[in-house]
Amino acid sequence: MNELALRLQREAERIAAKHPPPEFYTRFKAPLALARRLFFTTPLLVRLRRMVEPTLQEDMGHGLFHSTRVSIDTATLIYVEFEPDHISQVKLERLMLLGLICGLLHDLRRDEEKHAEAGAREADRILRKLPLGPREVKCVCRAIGNHEAFVPPLPCDPPWSQLISDCLYDADKFRWGPDTFTHTLWHMVSHQHITPQELIEKFPWGMTGIFRIAETFRTATGRQYGPDIIETGIAIGKEIFRYLLQHFRPNTNE
Repeated sequence: MNELALRLQREAERIAAKHPPPEFYTRFKAPLALARRLFFTTPLLVRLRRMVEPTLQEDMGHGLFHSTRVSIDTATLIYVEFEPDHISQVKLERLMLLGLICGLLHDLRRDEEKHAEAGAREADRILRKLPLGPREVKCVCRAIGNHEAFVPPLPCDPPWSQLISDCLYDADKFRWGPDTFTHTLWHMVSHQHITPQELIEKFPWGMTGIFRIAETFRTATGRQYGPDIIETGIAIGKEIFRYLLQHFRPNTNE
C-alpha cells in the first residue's frame, strides 16, 4: 500500500474507532469465538490456508484479511441459524467447517470476470484433494458461485447446503459495512493509483451501492443484523468523505 493510502487508512481507522461495534459482534461473542478457534486450529483449515494464502493477494482488499473475516462470520451465522434446531455439536461444527472453507475460498478468482463462477471452479479443483465428501464439495462450490451481489443465486439442495450458501453471502456482504472504509477502500485506492480528488468524485456513487446491499441479505440473522452493520459503515463513510473534502477538495479559485 502506498504512503498516502496508508495515511488515509489510519485516519479512517481513527474515525471508525469512535463508533460502537455493530450489535452482531456484541451479541454473538461466544459463536464468534468458536468460529475463530475452528478457523485457526482445525488441521484441514490450517492446511487449506497454507495452500491458498499465496493466491489471496491484498491488492484489491480481498485477500487473506477479508477472507478470514468472511470465514468466521459465515461460520457464526451457521451456528446462530442452526442453534434452534438442536443439532449435535459434532454436526454443527462440521457445517461450520464448511462455512469456514467457503469464506476462505470465495474470492480466489476475484480479479477475473464472473469471479464467483470462476472461484467455484477453482474451489472444486482444490477441494477434491482434501478429505471432504462429494456433497460437501458441491455445497462449498455452489455457495461460492452464489456469493456475488445483485445476481440471482442458484438453488441448493439439501436445505443445509442452501443455508450455508446464504450464510456465505451475508457474511461477505457484512464487509460492505465498516470494513469497506477501514480496509478494502484503501487497498483499492493504492492498487489503482486513485488520487484523493478522484476518490472524492467516485465516493457518492460508491455509497449508493452500499445503500442497496442492505436490502439483499438472505438469512433471518443477516436480515436482522446486517442493516445495522451497513448503517455503521455508512456513518463512517460519511465522516471520511467530509475529511476528504476538508483536506483534498480541489481549489476552485485557482
